[in-house]
Amino acid sequence: MSVIATPFGGDLVWSFATQFEVLEGVVAVAALLPLAFLVESRGLGPRLDSFVVTRSLRSRLSPLFAFLGAGGALSFALLVLCNSRKVNRVLDVRGVNIVQYPLTLLGFIGGSALGQNGSQGYGALALVTWVLTLGALSVAMGTARAWRFFALPSVLFLTVVVLLFAPVEMDSQAINLVSSFTFDGVSLLSNWFLLTVSLFFTAYGLAHGRLGPSRRPETSLARSG
Repeated sequence: MSVIATPFGGDLVWSFATQFEVLEGVVAVAALLPLAFLVESRGLGPRLDSFVVTRSLRSRLSPLFAFLGAGGALSFALLVLCNSRKVNRVLDVRGVNIVQYPLTLLGFIGGSALGQNGSQGYGALALVTWVLTLGALSVAMGTARAWRFFALPSVLFLTVVVLLFAPVEMDSQAINLVSSFTFDGVSLLSNWFLLTVSLFFTAYGLAHGRLGPSRRPETSLARSG
């Protein structure tokens, strides 16, 4: 084991478990990337947005779902920030701790939201918020765009916050509900794994969005000719 950095939350240790979890993320990317190319080349992306519910709701209720999605995204970001004790000091505004209010509400789920008895309820609430936000944005803007603009960046944001403010948790399981999902004592759904996968596909989505429009005029001209 060796210390490779010292962010706000303490030393960031590079260990065998870290190497395994990062390699696991690289393998997952290598397996999913051909699928992404296949979906793009076959034009299957738009079909993801052709569900009956999406068709019937998007025209009339998409502004409402867009509002709910925006609120859910903000709530998820606040939940992520509140999950780190170190961030409490950062979010103090003129001596008023603005994170105490959501933490008090989360405490009703079971114990203190930051305490040992509240970890399961806190994580479950964050997961439910993430899923509902993704669903609302899928209706408002389509499934593919919701994954590109919320799902992947939000997971990247979550893991970066953990990396900066609680680096000791990077090797641990990202979701408590699957805490038994391990291999030889190493977490298979760790924060390192999610950071590796979300970082690559967020960058891939940004690059694809930047390169995509440059090809569209050529395609339209070819069709018109």
